[in-house]
Amino acid sequence: MKKIFSVILCAITALCLCFTFAACGGQQNEQNGQTKYDVSIRVACSDGEVYEFPVGEDEKHITIPYDGVERTYWVKEYNLPDHPRYSDDWFSPSGEGANVFGRTMTYCPPGGLNQSYTGPVKEIGKYCVTIYADSTSDLWYFRSIYLFVTVE
Repeated sequence: MKKIFSVILCAITALCLCFTFAACGGQQNEQNGQTKYDVSIRVACSDGEVYEFPVGEDEKHITIPYDGVERTYWVKEYNLPDHPRYSDDWFSPSGEGANVFGRTMTYCPPGGLNQSYTGPVKEIGKYCVTIYADSTSDLWYFRSIYLFVTVE
């Protein structure tokens, strides 16, 4: 009877230890055990404007009067606001490796249909610049943001 009681007590203790260690570490990447964080993104425009997308804000709408100026958009900086050491720092993306951002665009001319687009924002119409923080990152969780630009 004592032996059965000892075995049951050891099993319960082992389970409690497993649960304790499993709860440590915060947000863990299931594939390799690394911690990942939510990412804030700053998108820059060639006209000098910068649009900030903090965690929880996934889209912005802007209207620009037609002026014939070509505008391009890219990720200027990113931030990991929940990171214990770098929460106040903004970093420029490297453009290579696992921690990269992607960009796609669509354009809808007046009275037309949405179409994939790779050129600059210039002509009258509606554009959607989609920026995504790639899921291959070992620093952040996947995130996509949308900058809707209307040129009138």
